[in-house]
Amino acid sequence: MNQQHTPFLDSLVRAKNAHEYSFHMPGHKFIAELNPQITDFMGETAFEADLNEISPGVDYLHASKGSLLEAQRLAAEAVGADRSYFLINGSTVGNQASMLAAVHDGQTVIVPRAAHRSVYAGLILSGANPIYVPPVYHPQVEFPLAVPLEIVRDLLAANPDARAIQITSPNYYGYLSDVGGMANLAHEHNIPLLVDEAHGAHLPFHPDLPPSGVQVGADLVVQSSHKTVGALTQAALLHLNGSRIVAAHLEQILSMMQSSSPSVLLTASLDAARQQMATQGYELLTTTIQLAAYARQSIRKISGLWCYGDELVGETGIFAHDPTKLVIRVVDSSMNGHVFAEHLAQEYNLYGEFVDPKHIICSITIADNEQRIDYLLNALRAVAAKGKLTATSSVNQHLKAPHVPEMVINPRQANFAVSKRIPLAQAVGEICAEQIMPYPPGIPLLLPGERIDSDMLDYLHYIKAQGIKIVGPEDTSLEFVRVIDKSA
Repeated sequence: MNQQHTPFLDSLVRAKNAHEYSFHMPGHKFIAELNPQITDFMGETAFEADLNEISPGVDYLHASKGSLLEAQRLAAEAVGADRSYFLINGSTVGNQASMLAAVHDGQTVIVPRAAHRSVYAGLILSGANPIYVPPVYHPQVEFPLAVPLEIVRDLLAANPDARAIQITSPNYYGYLSDVGGMANLAHEHNIPLLVDEAHGAHLPFHPDLPPSGVQVGADLVVQSSHKTVGALTQAALLHLNGSRIVAAHLEQILSMMQSSSPSVLLTASLDAARQQMATQGYELLTTTIQLAAYARQSIRKISGLWCYGDELVGETGIFAHDPTKLVIRVVDSSMNGHVFAEHLAQEYNLYGEFVDPKHIICSITIADNEQRIDYLLNALRAVAAKGKLTATSSVNQHLKAPHVPEMVINPRQANFAVSKRIPLAQAVGEICAEQIMPYPPGIPLLLPGERIDSDMLDYLHYIKAQGIKIVGPEDTSLEFVRVIDKSA
Protein backbone atom coordinates (compact mmCIF):
# COMPACT_ATOMS: atom_id res chain seq x y z
CA MET A 1 0.00 0.00 0.00
CA ASN A 2 1.09 3.57 -0.57
CA GLN A 3 1.86 5.02 2.87
CA GLN A 4 1.90 8.52 1.36
CA HIS A 5 -1.88 8.32 1.01
CA THR A 6 -4.32 9.69 3.59
CA PRO A 7 -7.54 8.26 2.15
CA PHE A 8 -9.89 9.19 4.98
CA LEU A 9 -8.49 12.68 5.45
CA ASP A 10 -8.69 13.26 1.68
CA SER A 11 -12.35 12.23 1.67
CA LEU A 12 -13.07 14.76 4.41
CA VAL A 13 -11.35 17.53 2.49
CA ARG A 14 -13.60 16.80 -0.50
CA ALA A 15 -16.72 16.75 1.68
CA LYS A 16 -15.73 19.98 3.44
CA ASN A 17 -15.08 21.74 0.13
CA ALA A 18 -18.49 20.66 -1.22
CA HIS A 19 -20.17 23.27 1.06
CA GLU A 20 -23.37 21.26 1.31
CA TYR A 21 -26.68 22.67 2.51
CA SER A 22 -27.17 20.54 5.57
CA PHE A 23 -30.54 19.67 7.02
CA HIS A 24 -29.08 16.92 9.18
CA MET A 25 -26.81 16.56 12.21
CA PRO A 26 -24.74 18.23 13.59
CA GLY A 27 -26.90 21.03 14.84
CA HIS A 28 -24.36 23.75 14.06
CA LYS A 29 -24.63 22.77 10.34
CA PHE A 30 -20.98 23.75 9.78
CA ILE A 31 -21.76 27.45 10.33
CA ALA A 32 -18.95 28.98 12.39
CA GLU A 33 -20.84 32.20 13.14
CA LEU A 34 -23.36 30.26 15.20
CA ASN A 35 -21.14 30.29 18.30
CA PRO A 36 -18.52 33.08 18.24
CA GLN A 37 -16.91 31.95 21.50
CA ILE A 38 -16.05 28.52 20.13
CA THR A 39 -15.01 30.04 16.79
CA ASP A 40 -12.65 32.45 18.56
CA PHE A 41 -11.12 29.50 20.41
CA MET A 42 -10.88 26.90 17.64
CA GLY A 43 -11.19 28.86 14.40
CA GLU A 44 -13.85 28.70 11.71
CA THR A 45 -12.57 25.52 10.10
CA ALA A 46 -13.30 23.46 13.24
CA PHE A 47 -17.03 23.77 12.51
CA GLU A 48 -16.60 23.24 8.78
CA ALA A 49 -14.55 20.08 9.36
CA ASP A 50 -16.90 18.57 11.96
CA LEU A 51 -18.46 16.26 9.39
CA ASN A 52 -20.23 12.94 9.84
CA GLU A 53 -21.25 9.94 7.78
CA ILE A 54 -24.39 11.68 6.48
CA SER A 55 -22.20 14.02 4.43
CA PRO A 56 -21.49 12.63 0.95
CA GLY A 57 -18.37 10.50 0.72
CA VAL A 58 -17.68 10.28 4.47
CA ASP A 59 -17.07 6.70 5.60
CA TYR A 60 -18.51 5.43 8.91
CA LEU A 61 -16.30 4.00 11.67
CA HIS A 62 -18.69 1.19 12.62
CA ALA A 63 -19.37 0.04 9.06
CA SER A 64 -16.31 1.19 7.17
CA LYS A 65 -16.30 0.18 3.52
CA GLY A 66 -14.18 2.75 1.72
CA SER A 67 -11.70 5.40 2.76
CA LEU A 68 -11.81 4.64 6.48
CA LEU A 69 -11.33 0.93 5.90
CA GLU A 70 -8.34 1.72 3.69
CA ALA A 71 -6.94 4.08 6.34
CA GLN A 72 -7.09 1.34 8.97
CA ARG A 73 -5.42 -1.13 6.59
CA LEU A 74 -2.65 1.40 6.01
CA ALA A 75 -2.21 1.70 9.78
CA ALA A 76 -1.93 -2.08 10.11
CA GLU A 77 0.67 -2.27 7.37
CA ALA A 78 2.65 0.63 8.84
CA VAL A 79 3.21 -1.18 12.15
CA GLY A 80 3.12 -4.79 10.91
CA ALA A 81 -0.24 -5.83 12.37
CA ASP A 82 -2.80 -8.13 10.78
CA ARG A 83 -5.58 -5.63 11.49
CA SER A 84 -5.78 -2.17 13.07
CA TYR A 85 -8.76 -0.31 14.47
CA PHE A 86 -9.21 3.42 14.99
CA LEU A 87 -10.27 4.32 18.54
CA ILE A 88 -12.06 7.54 19.42
CA ASN A 89 -12.07 7.04 23.19
CA GLY A 90 -8.35 6.66 23.68
CA SER A 91 -6.45 3.63 24.86
CA THR A 92 -9.07 3.36 27.57
CA VAL A 93 -11.61 1.79 25.22
CA GLY A 94 -8.88 -0.31 23.64
CA ASN A 95 -7.90 -1.85 26.98
CA GLN A 96 -11.53 -2.46 27.90
CA ALA A 97 -12.34 -4.03 24.52
CA SER A 98 -9.21 -6.19 24.69
CA MET A 99 -10.26 -7.61 28.04
CA LEU A 100 -13.81 -8.25 26.86
CA ALA A 101 -12.57 -9.97 23.71
CA ALA A 102 -10.18 -12.25 25.60
CA VAL A 103 -12.05 -13.30 28.76
CA HIS A 104 -15.56 -13.36 30.13
CA ASP A 105 -17.49 -13.85 33.34
CA GLY A 106 -15.75 -16.18 35.78
CA GLN A 107 -12.66 -16.82 33.67
CA THR A 108 -9.15 -16.15 34.96
CA VAL A 109 -6.75 -13.53 33.60
CA ILE A 110 -3.23 -12.69 34.77
CA VAL A 111 -2.89 -8.92 35.25
CA PRO A 112 -0.12 -6.82 36.80
CA ARG A 113 -1.25 -4.83 39.80
CA ALA A 114 0.61 -1.94 38.20
CA ALA A 115 -2.00 -1.57 35.44
CA HIS A 116 -3.94 1.46 34.25
CA ARG A 117 -7.42 2.07 35.61
CA SER A 118 -8.92 1.23 32.21
CA VAL A 119 -7.65 -2.34 32.57
CA TYR A 120 -9.51 -2.62 35.86
CA ALA A 121 -12.61 -1.22 34.21
CA GLY A 122 -12.21 -4.05 31.70
CA LEU A 123 -12.19 -6.53 34.58
CA ILE A 124 -15.43 -5.08 35.92
CA LEU A 125 -17.08 -5.14 32.51
CA SER A 126 -15.94 -8.66 31.67
CA GLY A 127 -16.55 -10.25 35.08
CA ALA A 128 -13.18 -12.02 34.86
CA ASN A 129 -11.27 -13.07 37.96
CA PRO A 130 -7.84 -11.41 38.11
CA ILE A 131 -4.68 -13.11 39.28
CA TYR A 132 -2.40 -10.21 40.09
CA VAL A 133 1.29 -10.02 39.31
CA PRO A 134 2.59 -8.42 42.52
CA PRO A 135 4.48 -5.18 41.89
CA VAL A 136 8.26 -5.40 42.09
CA TYR A 137 9.43 -1.94 43.13
CA HIS A 138 12.70 -0.64 41.80
CA PRO A 139 14.84 0.23 44.85
CA GLN A 140 15.81 3.69 43.61
CA VAL A 141 12.77 4.79 41.63
CA GLU A 142 10.41 3.14 44.15
CA PHE A 143 7.92 2.21 41.44
CA PRO A 144 7.29 -1.09 39.60
CA LEU A 145 8.95 -0.39 36.26
CA ALA A 146 8.32 -3.75 34.57
CA VAL A 147 6.61 -7.12 34.85
CA PRO A 148 9.20 -9.88 35.51
CA LEU A 149 8.75 -12.75 33.07
CA GLU A 150 9.62 -15.40 35.66
CA ILE A 151 6.84 -14.26 38.01
CA VAL A 152 4.26 -14.51 35.21
CA ARG A 153 5.60 -17.96 34.35
CA ASP A 154 5.12 -19.09 37.95
CA LEU A 155 1.62 -17.60 38.12
CA LEU A 156 0.66 -19.32 34.89
CA ALA A 157 1.94 -22.66 36.23
CA ALA A 158 -0.08 -22.16 39.40
CA ASN A 159 -3.17 -21.08 37.46
CA PRO A 160 -3.35 -23.29 34.37
CA ASP A 161 -6.95 -22.21 33.78
CA ALA A 162 -5.83 -18.65 32.93
CA ARG A 163 -7.33 -17.57 29.61
CA ALA A 164 -5.15 -14.52 28.92
CA ILE A 165 -2.18 -12.45 30.10
CA GLN A 166 -2.32 -8.66 30.16
CA ILE A 167 0.67 -6.36 30.72
CA THR A 168 1.55 -2.67 30.42
CA SER A 169 4.71 -1.92 28.45
CA PRO A 170 6.11 0.74 28.32
CA ASN A 171 4.82 2.51 31.41
CA TYR A 172 4.81 6.19 32.34
CA TYR A 173 8.51 5.93 33.18
CA GLY A 174 9.45 4.61 29.75
CA TYR A 175 10.60 1.15 30.82
CA LEU A 176 9.54 -2.04 29.06
CA SER A 177 8.98 -5.64 30.05
CA ASP A 178 10.08 -8.62 27.98
CA VAL A 179 7.02 -8.50 25.76
CA GLY A 180 8.41 -10.99 23.25
CA GLY A 181 9.17 -13.48 26.00
CA MET A 182 5.73 -12.90 27.46
CA ALA A 183 4.11 -13.56 24.06
CA ASN A 184 6.03 -16.80 23.69
CA LEU A 185 4.99 -17.85 27.19
CA ALA A 186 1.34 -17.09 26.50
CA HIS A 187 1.38 -18.90 23.18
CA GLU A 188 2.96 -21.99 24.74
CA HIS A 189 -0.30 -22.20 26.69
CA ASN A 190 -2.37 -21.22 23.63
CA ILE A 191 -3.68 -18.05 25.25
CA PRO A 192 -3.41 -14.44 24.02
CA LEU A 193 -1.15 -11.69 25.29
CA LEU A 194 -2.80 -8.27 25.64
CA VAL A 195 -0.46 -5.27 25.79
CA ASP A 196 -1.31 -1.79 26.99
CA GLU A 197 1.25 0.08 24.88
CA ALA A 198 -0.44 3.44 25.26
CA HIS A 199 2.92 5.20 25.63
CA GLY A 200 4.53 3.38 22.71
CA ALA A 201 2.81 4.51 19.51
CA HIS A 202 6.18 5.75 18.22
CA LEU A 203 8.08 2.50 18.86
CA PRO A 204 7.45 0.78 15.46
CA PHE A 205 9.03 3.63 13.51
CA HIS A 206 12.70 3.64 14.54
CA PRO A 207 15.24 0.82 14.98
CA ASP A 208 16.94 2.55 17.92
CA LEU A 209 13.73 2.30 19.94
CA PRO A 210 12.61 -0.88 21.69
CA PRO A 211 10.35 -3.01 19.50
CA SER A 212 6.60 -2.60 19.76
CA GLY A 213 4.50 -5.45 21.08
CA VAL A 214 3.07 -5.70 17.55
CA GLN A 215 6.53 -6.63 16.28
CA VAL A 216 7.28 -9.33 18.90
CA GLY A 217 4.10 -11.40 18.76
CA ALA A 218 1.52 -9.83 21.08
CA ASP A 219 -2.07 -10.64 20.09
CA LEU A 220 -3.66 -7.29 20.96
CA VAL A 221 -1.71 -4.04 21.32
CA VAL A 222 -3.25 -0.73 22.33
CA GLN A 223 -1.47 2.52 21.42
CA SER A 224 -2.31 6.13 22.23
CA SER A 225 -1.35 7.93 19.03
CA HIS A 226 -2.11 11.22 20.77
CA LYS A 227 0.51 10.59 23.49
CA THR A 228 3.71 10.29 21.50
CA VAL A 229 2.89 11.07 17.85
CA GLY A 230 0.79 13.73 16.17
CA ALA A 231 -2.84 12.63 16.58
CA LEU A 232 -5.43 14.62 18.51
CA THR A 233 -6.15 13.90 22.15
CA GLN A 234 -8.39 10.84 22.55
CA ALA A 235 -7.27 9.30 19.25
CA ALA A 236 -5.74 5.82 19.61
CA LEU A 237 -5.21 2.50 17.84
CA LEU A 238 -5.88 -1.16 18.59
CA HIS A 239 -3.77 -3.68 16.67
CA LEU A 240 -4.67 -7.36 16.24
CA ASN A 241 -2.33 -10.20 15.34
CA GLY A 242 -3.09 -13.89 14.86
CA SER A 243 -6.32 -15.80 15.41
CA ARG A 244 -6.44 -16.28 19.20
CA ILE A 245 -8.72 -13.24 19.33
CA VAL A 246 -11.60 -13.49 16.85
CA ALA A 247 -11.64 -10.31 14.76
CA ALA A 248 -15.43 -10.30 14.26
CA HIS A 249 -16.00 -10.58 18.01
CA LEU A 250 -13.55 -7.76 18.71
CA GLU A 251 -15.22 -5.55 16.12
CA GLN A 252 -18.62 -6.20 17.67
CA ILE A 253 -17.29 -5.17 21.09
CA LEU A 254 -15.73 -1.99 19.71
CA SER A 255 -19.01 -1.11 18.01
CA MET A 256 -20.82 -1.44 21.34
CA MET A 257 -18.27 0.52 23.36
CA GLN A 258 -17.48 3.44 21.07
CA SER A 259 -19.78 6.31 20.24
CA SER A 260 -22.18 5.77 17.35
CA SER A 261 -21.37 9.38 16.41
CA PRO A 262 -17.60 9.15 15.97
CA SER A 263 -15.66 12.37 15.56
CA VAL A 264 -14.03 12.56 12.16
CA LEU A 265 -11.59 15.09 13.60
CA LEU A 266 -10.12 12.29 15.71
CA THR A 267 -10.15 9.62 13.01
CA ALA A 268 -8.70 12.01 10.44
CA SER A 269 -5.86 12.84 12.83
CA LEU A 270 -5.08 9.12 13.10
CA ASP A 271 -4.90 8.85 9.33
CA ALA A 272 -2.58 11.87 9.11
CA ALA A 273 -0.39 10.79 12.05
CA ARG A 274 0.07 7.34 10.51
CA GLN A 275 1.07 8.85 7.17
CA GLN A 276 3.58 11.16 8.83
CA MET A 277 5.19 8.41 10.90
CA ALA A 278 5.24 5.87 8.05
CA THR A 279 6.93 8.29 5.66
CA GLN A 280 8.91 10.64 7.92
CA GLY A 281 9.02 8.79 11.24
CA TYR A 282 12.64 7.66 10.97
CA GLU A 283 13.93 11.20 10.41
CA LEU A 284 11.64 12.78 12.99
CA LEU A 285 12.46 10.20 15.64
CA THR A 286 16.20 10.35 14.93
CA THR A 287 16.05 14.00 15.95
CA THR A 288 13.83 13.21 18.94
CA ILE A 289 16.20 10.53 20.23
CA GLN A 290 19.18 12.87 19.82
CA LEU A 291 17.39 15.67 21.69
CA ALA A 292 16.47 13.31 24.51
CA ALA A 293 20.08 12.10 24.77
CA TYR A 294 21.30 15.70 24.90
CA ALA A 295 18.76 16.51 27.60
CA ARG A 296 19.63 13.41 29.66
CA GLN A 297 23.36 14.12 29.56
CA SER A 298 22.80 17.77 30.44
CA ILE A 299 20.47 16.99 33.36
CA ARG A 300 23.05 14.62 34.83
CA LYS A 301 25.42 17.59 35.10
CA ILE A 302 22.95 19.71 37.10
CA SER A 303 23.70 19.68 40.82
CA GLY A 304 20.90 17.99 42.75
CA LEU A 305 19.36 16.27 39.72
CA TRP A 306 19.77 12.94 37.94
CA CYS A 307 18.12 11.47 34.86
CA TYR A 308 17.75 7.69 34.60
CA GLY A 309 18.36 5.76 31.39
CA ASP A 310 19.58 2.42 30.10
CA GLU A 311 21.53 1.65 33.27
CA LEU A 312 18.34 0.26 34.84
CA VAL A 313 17.83 -2.37 32.13
CA GLY A 314 18.20 -5.85 33.59
CA GLU A 315 16.87 -4.88 37.02
CA THR A 316 13.45 -5.82 38.46
CA GLY A 317 12.26 -7.32 35.18
CA ILE A 318 13.24 -4.34 33.00
CA PHE A 319 13.95 -5.52 29.46
CA ALA A 320 14.38 -2.23 27.59
CA HIS A 321 14.15 1.55 27.91
CA ASP A 322 12.47 4.17 25.75
CA PRO A 323 15.06 6.96 25.60
CA THR A 324 12.44 9.61 24.80
CA LYS A 325 11.21 9.54 28.42
CA LEU A 326 13.20 11.63 30.91
CA VAL A 327 12.83 10.30 34.46
CA ILE A 328 14.34 13.16 36.46
CA ARG A 329 15.16 12.55 40.13
CA VAL A 330 14.81 15.85 41.97
CA VAL A 331 14.88 14.96 45.70
CA ASP A 332 18.64 15.56 45.98
CA SER A 333 17.83 19.24 45.37
CA SER A 334 16.07 19.17 48.79
CA MET A 335 12.65 19.45 47.18
CA ASN A 336 10.23 16.66 46.56
CA GLY A 337 8.75 16.13 43.12
CA HIS A 338 5.57 18.06 43.80
CA VAL A 339 7.32 21.14 45.19
CA PHE A 340 9.84 21.10 42.34
CA ALA A 341 7.01 20.83 39.81
CA GLU A 342 5.19 23.75 41.42
CA HIS A 343 8.26 25.95 40.88
CA LEU A 344 8.48 24.89 37.24
CA ALA A 345 4.80 25.66 36.72
CA GLN A 346 4.62 28.96 38.58
CA GLU A 347 7.93 30.43 37.44
CA TYR A 348 8.36 28.93 33.97
CA ASN A 349 4.85 27.83 32.92
CA LEU A 350 6.40 24.40 32.37
CA TYR A 351 4.64 21.09 33.02
CA GLY A 352 5.97 17.56 32.80
CA GLU A 353 4.14 14.34 31.97
CA PHE A 354 3.60 13.61 35.65
CA VAL A 355 5.18 13.87 39.08
CA ASP A 356 5.79 11.45 41.93
CA PRO A 357 7.33 12.17 45.35
CA LYS A 358 10.89 11.86 43.99
CA HIS A 359 10.71 12.49 40.25
CA ILE A 360 9.46 14.59 37.39
CA ILE A 361 8.88 12.71 34.15
CA CYS A 362 9.12 14.61 30.87
CA SER A 363 8.18 13.19 27.49
CA ILE A 364 10.24 14.24 24.46
CA THR A 365 8.37 13.85 21.17
CA ILE A 366 8.60 14.69 17.48
CA ALA A 367 7.19 18.13 18.35
CA ASP A 368 10.28 19.15 20.32
CA ASN A 369 13.33 21.03 19.06
CA GLU A 370 16.61 22.27 20.52
CA GLN A 371 15.08 25.57 21.65
CA ARG A 372 12.39 23.81 23.65
CA ILE A 373 14.91 21.42 25.22
CA ASP A 374 17.15 24.33 26.22
CA TYR A 375 14.18 26.05 27.86
CA LEU A 376 13.52 22.89 29.88
CA LEU A 377 17.18 22.61 30.89
CA ASN A 378 17.43 26.26 31.94
CA ALA A 379 14.27 25.93 34.03
CA LEU A 380 15.58 22.77 35.71
CA ARG A 381 18.91 24.46 36.48
CA ALA A 382 17.23 27.50 37.97
CA VAL A 383 14.83 25.57 40.20
CA ALA A 384 17.50 23.10 41.33
CA ALA A 385 19.78 26.01 42.27
CA LYS A 386 17.25 27.32 44.77
CA GLY A 387 18.30 24.56 47.15
CA LYS A 388 15.56 25.32 49.64
CA LEU A 389 14.42 22.61 51.98
CA THR A 390 10.79 23.42 51.34
CA ALA A 391 9.29 20.03 52.17
CA THR A 392 11.51 18.33 54.73
CA SER A 393 8.96 15.78 55.86
CA SER A 394 8.01 14.85 52.32
CA VAL A 395 11.64 14.40 51.29
CA ASN A 396 12.82 12.46 54.32
CA GLN A 397 9.84 10.26 55.02
CA HIS A 398 8.79 7.39 52.81
CA LEU A 399 6.30 4.64 53.48
CA LYS A 400 6.52 1.46 51.46
CA ALA A 401 3.39 0.63 49.48
CA PRO A 402 1.37 -2.18 51.08
CA HIS A 403 0.94 -5.66 49.63
CA VAL A 404 -1.84 -6.37 47.16
CA PRO A 405 -5.02 -6.53 49.28
CA GLU A 406 -7.04 -9.69 49.74
CA MET A 407 -9.72 -10.04 47.03
CA VAL A 408 -12.90 -11.20 48.79
CA ILE A 409 -15.20 -10.96 45.75
CA ASN A 410 -14.28 -10.17 42.17
CA PRO A 411 -14.33 -6.59 40.83
CA ARG A 412 -17.58 -6.96 38.86
CA GLN A 413 -19.52 -8.46 41.78
CA ALA A 414 -18.28 -5.74 44.12
CA ASN A 415 -18.92 -2.94 41.67
CA PHE A 416 -22.64 -3.79 41.52
CA ALA A 417 -23.09 -4.71 45.20
CA VAL A 418 -24.96 -2.47 47.65
CA SER A 419 -22.50 -0.16 49.37
CA LYS A 420 -22.42 2.48 52.09
CA ARG A 421 -20.27 5.47 52.95
CA ILE A 422 -18.20 5.37 56.15
CA PRO A 423 -15.28 7.40 57.58
CA LEU A 424 -11.94 6.13 56.29
CA ALA A 425 -10.67 5.81 59.86
CA GLN A 426 -13.34 3.15 60.51
CA ALA A 427 -12.70 1.15 57.33
CA VAL A 428 -10.22 -1.48 58.57
CA GLY A 429 -11.67 -4.94 57.90
CA GLU A 430 -14.31 -3.64 55.47
CA ILE A 431 -14.56 -4.61 51.79
CA CYS A 432 -13.89 -1.70 49.47
CA ALA A 433 -16.65 -0.85 46.98
CA GLU A 434 -14.78 1.63 44.77
CA GLN A 435 -11.45 2.22 43.06
CA ILE A 436 -8.88 4.24 44.97
CA MET A 437 -5.76 5.22 43.08
CA PRO A 438 -3.12 7.94 42.96
CA TYR A 439 -3.16 9.65 39.57
CA PRO A 440 -1.06 9.72 37.55
CA PRO A 441 -0.13 7.01 36.90
CA GLY A 442 -3.55 5.61 37.82
CA ILE A 443 -2.53 2.32 39.46
CA PRO A 444 -5.10 1.25 42.03
CA LEU A 445 -4.26 0.80 45.68
CA LEU A 446 -7.73 -0.61 46.31
CA LEU A 447 -10.31 -2.10 43.96
CA PRO A 448 -13.92 -3.07 44.51
CA GLY A 449 -14.03 -6.36 46.36
CA GLU A 450 -10.78 -5.98 48.30
CA ARG A 451 -10.40 -5.90 52.08
CA ILE A 452 -9.02 -2.75 53.69
CA ASP A 453 -6.38 -3.56 56.32
CA SER A 454 -4.40 -1.38 58.72
CA ASP A 455 -1.33 -1.21 56.46
CA MET A 456 -3.49 0.11 53.62
CA LEU A 457 -5.09 2.67 55.92
CA ASP A 458 -1.64 3.94 56.96
CA TYR A 459 -0.57 4.21 53.33
CA LEU A 460 -3.70 6.11 52.33
CA HIS A 461 -2.98 8.64 55.08
CA TYR A 462 0.60 8.87 53.82
CA ILE A 463 -0.30 9.65 50.21
CA LYS A 464 -2.84 12.22 51.40
CA ALA A 465 -0.05 13.96 53.32
CA GLN A 466 2.10 13.89 50.16
CA GLY A 467 -0.54 15.90 48.33
CA ILE A 468 -0.93 13.21 45.68
CA LYS A 469 -4.11 13.50 43.62
CA ILE A 470 -6.60 10.69 44.25
CA VAL A 471 -9.08 9.54 41.62
CA GLY A 472 -11.73 6.86 41.62
CA PRO A 473 -13.50 7.22 44.97
CA GLU A 474 -16.65 9.20 45.56
CA ASP A 475 -14.77 11.31 48.13
CA THR A 476 -11.41 12.21 46.57
CA SER A 477 -10.29 13.81 49.83
CA LEU A 478 -10.46 10.31 51.37
CA GLU A 479 -12.20 11.45 54.51
CA PHE A 480 -14.84 8.85 53.65
CA VAL A 481 -14.82 5.63 51.64
CA ARG A 482 -17.53 3.41 50.18
CA VAL A 483 -17.58 -0.18 51.41
CA ILE A 484 -19.79 -3.20 50.78
CA ASP A 485 -22.92 -3.05 52.93
CA LYS A 486 -22.93 -6.48 54.55
CA SER A 487 -26.44 -5.96 55.90
CA ALA A 488 -27.99 -5.50 52.45
